[in-house]
Amino acid sequence: MSLAELAAAGVTAFLALVAIVAYLVDAAGYGVMPSVALGVAAVLSGAAALSCLRSRYFVGGTSDLIVCLGILVFVTAALLRVSWPSLVPPGRGPDLAHHLLLVDYIEQNHHLVHDRALDGAMGEMAHYTPGAHLLAVIAGASLGADGLHAFFPIAVLAAALTAAFVFVIGRRHGLPVPYALSGVVLLLLPVQYFTGAFTHDSFLAQAISTLFAVAMWWALVNWDDRPGLLNASIVAVFLVAVFLSWPIWLGPLLLVFLALLLRADLSQRERQVYLAIVLVPFLAIAVLHSWDRWGWMVIVRTSGAVLHPSLDSLGWLLPLLAAIGALAALPEPRTRISVALLVVTGLQMLTLFVLAKAQGAHTPYMAFKMVYLAIYPMAVLAAIGIARIAGASRASESVGWLVAAALLVATVQPALNGPRPVAIVSDDLSAAGKWLRARGGAACADYLVADAETAYWLHLAVLGNPRATERMQEVDRYDPRTAAGPWITAEGRDYAIADLRLLPAEIRSRVDLAAQFGSAAVIKRRDATMEGCD
Repeated sequence: MSLAELAAAGVTAFLALVAIVAYLVDAAGYGVMPSVALGVAAVLSGAAALSCLRSRYFVGGTSDLIVCLGILVFVTAALLRVSWPSLVPPGRGPDLAHHLLLVDYIEQNHHLVHDRALDGAMGEMAHYTPGAHLLAVIAGASLGADGLHAFFPIAVLAAALTAAFVFVIGRRHGLPVPYALSGVVLLLLPVQYFTGAFTHDSFLAQAISTLFAVAMWWALVNWDDRPGLLNASIVAVFLVAVFLSWPIWLGPLLLVFLALLLRADLSQRERQVYLAIVLVPFLAIAVLHSWDRWGWMVIVRTSGAVLHPSLDSLGWLLPLLAAIGALAALPEPRTRISVALLVVTGLQMLTLFVLAKAQGAHTPYMAFKMVYLAIYPMAVLAAIGIARIAGASRASESVGWLVAAALLVATVQPALNGPRPVAIVSDDLSAAGKWLRARGGAACADYLVADAETAYWLHLAVLGNPRATERMQEVDRYDPRTAAGPWITAEGRDYAIADLRLLPAEIRSRVDLAAQFGSAAVIKRRDATMEGCD
C-alpha cells in the first residue's frame, strides 16, 4: 500500500466509521452522539492506519501523495466556488428538500426516525438509509454550523476523494502517473454525472455513497493483491457505509467480491473467514435497518427525474477509450477487476430497467442512475486504453504527460465555465422560516418566493410540515403569481415567508413586517393571530 492509498483510504474510512458508529449508537437507544461517533471512528481508523504503516507491504512514496493532494485541492476548490460563501446546497429538485427534511428531523430530535407513524409526514425519508445525513449533522455540529451548511461541503469532499481513488486505482493497475492522472481528468467529460449529480440534481446521499463504493472497489483491488484479515476488514467497512448512505450500488460490488473469493490460491477455510468478515457486519446492519421497512425497496421500480444516458450527457470519447482499455485489461488479473465491475454495473442497470418497465415506469429511474457509478471504472479503463495506444516505449511517460495536459486544457475550462446553478435555498429564507417555526406558525405560512421548489423546501424542511396533507397538495401546485393574489385581496394566511426583492409594493402596503433577515422576511396580516392555524 502506498502513502497516497493510505491517506485516501484513511480519511474515507474515518467518514465511513463516523456514520456507522453514529447509526449503531442510535440503534442502541442513545440517540445521535457526535462526540462518541467521532471519537470511536478516530480510534478505529487510526489503529487501522497504524497497522498498515507497520505492514511489510507498505511501500510509502511521496510523489503519488502529492498528486492526490493536488487532486483534492483542485476538485474541492472548483466545487466550493459553486456555492461560496454560503455553502448551502446549490442544486434543485425535490430530492434536496427531502434530504434536508431528514437532516432537520435528526437535528430537531437528536435521533433517527424510529416511529412508523411518521411515514405519512416524511414519506420515503422515514425509511431512508441515513448515513449521509448523519455525516452532515455531525459535521455541522462539530463545526458550529448545521446540516444545511455542512451537507454540500461533505459532498464536495466526497467527490474530491472519489477522484483521488480513481488515481490510486490507476496506479494499482500499473499505470504511470500521467496516465493515472488522465483517468481523473476524463471524469470531467461526463461532468453532469461526476459533479452535476449533487451540484445540479441534489443527489447528495448518492454522491457520498459513490465515494464509499469507489473506495470499496479500491479495497477489493487491494485485498485481491494481498488477501488478509485487515484488508478484508477495510472492504467490510466500506460495504456497510455504501449500504447506510445509498444502497443501490451494492449489487456490482458484492458480485465482484464473491467472484474474487473463487480464486484458486484460497483454501475453503480462508474463503469462509473472508466471507464472514465482509458479509456478516453488512447483513447485520441491513437486517437491523430493513426489519420493518421492507416496503421501501419498491423504489427500484419507480419513475423519476434523472439524466438520460446519451452521447449528449456522456460523450463518445470516454466510452470509446473505455472499450479499448477493457480489451487491454482483460488478460491482466490485476486490471480484470475493473472490467468486471463495469460489466456487472451494466448488468444491474439492465435488470433494473426490465423491472421498472415491467411495472409501467416511464423513466427507469434507478436503472439510469447506474451510469453515475459506471463512469468511474470507465475512466480507469479509458486511462488504460490511452496507455495502450501510447505503447510501452521509454517515451511513453512523456507522451502521457502531454496527453494529460491536453485533456486538462480540453476539459477543465468547459467544466468550470458552465452556468452556475440558481440555488433554491438561502440563508435568509431559512432564518425567516426558523423564526416563524419557533413561534408556532409553521402551519400558518404562505410562501411569496420566486420558485416552486423554494416553497417546497420551506414547507417541508424548514417549517417541518407533514407531506401527506391537503396543504402539501397545494404546495405541490405552487405558482408565484397565484400565491401573491390572496395577499393583495387580504385573503392570505396569517403569515408568509417572503423574498423582499420580489414583494410587490401593493402587498407591502397591506402587511406588517414581523421579522426581517437580509433579503427575506416574515410578513403578517395586520389582524393576524397564530391561534387556529390550519
